Amino acid sequence: MTVSGVSDASAVTPGDRVDYRRITLLTFGVILGLFATGASIQSVFVLGILPHSMLRDAVDPSVPFDVTFNLVTRLGANAAAVGTALVAIALLSPQERGLAGRIGTGLVIAASAAIVRSLLQLVFGIYGPDDVTELLAEIVTAAVAAAISLALALAQSDARRRLRAEERASALRALSASAALEALQSEELRVRREVADGLHGTVQQRFVLLGARLSALLEESGLAARDPQTAAEIASIRDDLDALREQDLRGMSRLLYPDRLDQGAVPAIRALFQRVPATIATVVSLSDGVLELESHGAKALSAERRLLLVRIVEESLSNALKHGRATSLSLAISHADGEFEVLFDDNGVGLTPPVHLNGLQRLRDRLELVGGQLTLAPAPAPESTGTRLAARVPDGIARPTDATPASAPRGRSRT
Repeated sequence: MTVSGVSDASAVTPGDRVDYRRITLLTFGVILGLFATGASIQSVFVLGILPHSMLRDAVDPSVPFDVTFNLVTRLGANAAAVGTALVAIALLSPQERGLAGRIGTGLVIAASAAIVRSLLQLVFGIYGPDDVTELLAEIVTAAVAAAISLALALAQSDARRRLRAEERASALRALSASAALEALQSEELRVRREVADGLHGTVQQRFVLLGARLSALLEESGLAARDPQTAAEIASIRDDLDALREQDLRGMSRLLYPDRLDQGAVPAIRALFQRVPATIATVVSLSDGVLELESHGAKALSAERRLLLVRIVEESLSNALKHGRATSLSLAISHADGEFEVLFDDNGVGLTPPVHLNGLQRLRDRLELVGGQLTLAPAPAPESTGTRLAARVPDGIARPTDATPASAPRGRSRT
């Protein structure tokens, strides 16, 4: 597995650009909209500022002014200014630029919003052509409010950018660690297989030849007639060598590399259960998901994951028969959402505190390294005794995702 460097965490995808633009527009619109609404309400209800047109047309001071018209015209001018600024942000994309580009586009956005607002104030009669000082003050205050809103919006967008980069860097580090672990496991499996092949082939063949030579020696030397006791001793040594070859060497070879593992996890697990004594009742249940995955052949799962599944079942069998004295075994394996669930139940003597996991602890540690889990608990009802081993094993199959940090194109700041 090839994993790009952590520097790829800063890459920007098209989806990122859309997200950053959305955050900038939303934050800017909310902040400046609140500024504009508050300024309009304060002008009408707190300060009681009247539009130029109302002051000009007033004849009878006792007639109340139309407060609603005053508020609506101010809100309309402010809303148009906010809309103008939002359009300018969408077109200029200040969130994608460097510092100089942000300052330049920020001035354009703030000035355009302030000028549109002042022009509409003239059109709506809030100010007259002679109110130059008031209009200039309105332009400056509106531009400052827009600039502050834009700065806060860009800060929010940058915060999201940093958070996303940190998440991707963390994901890339996890991928790198996972790749290193997979490489170590692959090398371990290669060595296991070489040693197992050596035991099964070369060493076992040497034992066969030694046994044959001893048999030939007994027949050709006539030792059985001359010295029956010595002949019997040699025959016993030959038989011990055969037993060592058939039991110890084969068992050691299976420990290193289980039978039929190359064909898949299910054939290897079935081979384990075939060695269980006939007096032990066994039930093996495989879900449709497991059978579907196995139908693609051994290449669907990596050899490391196949070995991990087989080792869990093998250790469970060993514990149930050697320590639990079980007479009934049940194995259920299912596959869904990218992981296997293994449930192994026996009707043995159960758990006696304190529980020492021994081999299971090594399996648990290895499972945790790949994101799995292993638990040992009393068997569920209706079993009154016995033990249940439950394990979750991620299948390790790479699946396409919506956004892959390592393959994302790099973004460039514009100025």
